[in-house]
Amino acid sequence: MSRRITSTSEEWSTGLSHLGDASPRELHVEGRDIPPVERSIAIVGTRRPTSTGLEIAKRFARGLTEAGFAVVSGLAVGIDAAAHSAAVRSGGHTVAVLGCGLGVDYPLANAGLKESIRSTGTMVTEYGPDVQPQKHHFPQRNRLIAALAQGVVVVEGGRQSGALITARLALDLNRHVWAVPGSVRNAAAIGPNGLIRAGAAALVTEIAHVFEDVAPQMVWESAYSPGTPAPALEDNEALALGVLDDVPTSHDQIAAATDLSGGTLALALTRLEIRGLARRVSAGYQLTEAGARALRPPVAQASLMD
Repeated sequence: MSRRITSTSEEWSTGLSHLGDASPRELHVEGRDIPPVERSIAIVGTRRPTSTGLEIAKRFARGLTEAGFAVVSGLAVGIDAAAHSAAVRSGGHTVAVLGCGLGVDYPLANAGLKESIRSTGTMVTEYGPDVQPQKHHFPQRNRLIAALAQGVVVVEGGRQSGALITARLALDLNRHVWAVPGSVRNAAAIGPNGLIRAGAAALVTEIAHVFEDVAPQMVWESAYSPGTPAPALEDNEALALGVLDDVPTSHDQIAAATDLSGGTLALALTRLEIRGLARRVSAGYQLTEAGARALRPPVAQASLMD
């Protein structure tokens, strides 16, 4: 059952008061109570993410929920949906802020996810039950995402994306803003890369970097246990893997960069694909999360103790 809350309600988030005159008069809420701002982090991004962006959003959402934080996002397809679904699957709390009424199935592609959040998380909107989505609703929704979290992680987004609107609103509210950098060949990385370049967002590549800002008291431990070495690569595999990026690289580009013959390169790429270090897509090959880890040393991550 949905409920209507106002600024006099016990559940009303203190973060909403930071919006001043832009604070909503009331909210329609379904599911669990809105979590405290200090235990909530937003993850936002493009509706057209790369597979790498989806992996990152899911990894960050899992890390947040496992550490007891709620994941806030806007239930859009793409990065938002990936963050919500990872939080649900991890058994954590996720908050979906809608740009329409609670009774409207939008976006239709996320209808099943919406039902899962209704059962295990929280859905929030300032619009009545049957209000259809309108273009101007989404910037309004984004201000609520920023207000309900103590910080915003931007995974991917173009120069004019809603994710950047949310980031700017978060800055206006004196919230943390973090951005995951991406390849210069990735159009979806223009937004987060621009935030970092402008000094508007802190660069983060691991959830540990977020915890350094919001939970410095947490205990840190290596991502790899002392007895677990990083994946060993043969020379040709290492050459090929080193060329790959989070956007597809064609077979010819890899061959030119590595100087490997056709048969040798094909074998190396097949081995990388079988081991889950590379992914073959229509435009070529791209790096997976596991492949990226194989190229860099272990990093510190938070344990689940605080």
